[in-house]
Amino acid sequence: MAKIIEVNKNVSSKELEKELTKIQNQKKPIDLKKYVGKIDFGIDGLTYQLETRNEWK
Repeated sequence: MAKIIEVNKNVSSKELEKELTKIQNQKKPIDLKKYVGKIDFGIDGLTYQLETRNEWK
């Protein structure tokens, strides 16, 4: 979700920074622990990296 801040020539940089920090503090953190191990890619990550890096040889 986005928020629009209207800025004109009379807005100081301090006021702008204040509004931007206010927006950043409103975001709720995402709990990524609930997604750990849920997707099975069928191949080990290290094996995949080695295969893709060796394509150019």
